[in-house]
Amino acid sequence: MTEHLRSPELRRAAHDMYCEMFLKGYRQSTSLPVERSTGFALVLYVVFISTFDVEFERARQQRDLLDYPSVLGTPPVAELWTALTEYLRAFRRDDEITGHVQSTFAAHYEDYRRYVTDTVARTDFGTTLKIARMDSGLTLRTIYEIIRRFNGHRPDQDCAEQFFALGMAGKFLDDMRDMVDDVSAGEPNLLYSLTASNERDLGVLQGALRQGRPITTWWWQEHCPNSLSEYFRHASGYYDRVTAADLRLPLDTLLSLLYSPRYWRKPIRRSPVIAQ
Repeated sequence: MTEHLRSPELRRAAHDMYCEMFLKGYRQSTSLPVERSTGFALVLYVVFISTFDVEFERARQQRDLLDYPSVLGTPPVAELWTALTEYLRAFRRDDEITGHVQSTFAAHYEDYRRYVTDTVARTDFGTTLKIARMDSGLTLRTIYEIIRRFNGHRPDQDCAEQFFALGMAGKFLDDMRDMVDDVSAGEPNLLYSLTASNERDLGVLQGALRQGRPITTWWWQEHCPNSLSEYFRHASGYYDRVTAADLRLPLDTLLSLLYSPRYWRKPIRRSPVIAQ
């Protein structure tokens, strides 16, 4: 059914591992059984949404703010959407799940596109947080909905909220790791936008970026402890809402990496020199 797919993302073992964590966390939170075939539906959705983001960003960099149907119609995205639909159809779940995904896009895409444009024009933590909610938070809540609907389960509000919180907490940790790359690329970033509200810390951070210094967890602790503390306060608010141990595992894994010196020594984590 999916042998023809060309996306290299489908061959990444990380997708299998994270989707397995999602399934275990769902089972732990709801005490309900989950069909094994649910896993590949999640992988297809994760790769689909990742590819959608890539095509959206490519269009944005070209100053072509495509509407939702146009992004969906680009060949890489359309290929994965078709594969997801066909896979779900084999289990007679296509109408319910694809309908939910499409209604989510219809409800939030235009606001998301506008907020991204606003954030590029000005650094604002509130707007960047709204982007994270519609991007990371809703993406993980949709994963919950796919698991639930694929298996014919009734809604579980607590589980749904845990998945949303998982997406948000993960985004906060990801943005700490990716801050330098995001700033260099002109991407919205939660940590940078929060730091921008502190004039002193922003000046220190921008100076370090211009000098190409590695911006690690320990750099933040030494040079901008107040911004780091405020940032972790926001992240912890979401982390504490994820009570299923298996759902917390991806967060704990990433958090441990952020405190690993070896992780930060990777060349990709070094600051590019940013012109004044």
